[in-house]
Amino acid sequence: MALSEHEQRLLDEMERRFYQSEADVLPTSGASRPALSYRMIVLGTLITLAGVGVMVAGVAAQLLWLGLIGFAAMVAGVVLFFTRREKEIGVTDASSARSSAAPKSAAAKESLSDRMERRWNERMEGER
Repeated sequence: MALSEHEQRLLDEMERRFYQSEADVLPTSGASRPALSYRMIVLGTLITLAGVGVMVAGVAAQLLWLGLIGFAAMVAGVVLFFTRREKEIGVTDASSARSSAAPKSAAAKESLSDRMERRWNERMEGER
């Protein structure tokens, strides 16, 4: 079924708005992703290797609990390896870090769909 001229114009306008607002939805490349910490990479590697050793020792001694501890250490090491840090915070920067963390926690509680809906409503109200 064909669209009327009015419906076609509305559809074109919606598409145009969608493509204009698409940049607001997509994350910026690399700007929000913090760098890997060299300390966490080394610590994660050492813990993973220790976990492999403990797991092998547990298998060799036929001790299930020791093998499970080794596996848990391996998983913890891999998690540490891929942990990203914003910035190493010194003692002098701790108070400023606490004050800037408060607004982020309120925004973090808002779900993605809620943020998207709020942004859409703000755009639609601003164009009227």
